[in-house]
Amino acid sequence: MEYEYKVIDVADGAISSALLGEGRIETRVLEAYINAMSADGWRMVFMEKVMQRHLLISDRETLMITFERKVPPEMRESRAARVIDDVIDAEEFAKSNGRKAAVGAAAVAVGIGALGAAASADES
Repeated sequence: MEYEYKVIDVADGAISSALLGEGRIETRVLEAYINAMSADGWRMVFMEKVMQRHLLISDRETLMITFERKVPPEMRESRAARVIDDVIDAEEFAKSNGRKAAVGAAAVAVGIGALGAAASADES
């Protein structure tokens, strides 16, 4: 394994997204992320803008940034041996986050239902 890769996401300000209806990724924040990764030996190779649902009420702009760096020759064999473990760990992490998101969405739905019921009761 000659290279290793890391993907990070840099999101716009959540508060400005919710309050103003649009967010903006600050240039200084993006620059700081890229420089921090570069200082650790990573080189940016790809960046893509994606829109993600945020708090069920708005879309949030996120930059997905891919970095690469060379694996030192003396570490390539051990790093290659860990790749499958890394995939398994990443899949478990994604499943765990998916379950948390589902529970959060269900809680929001129950909360909205309770508020609707309370408002109906107040009107009666």
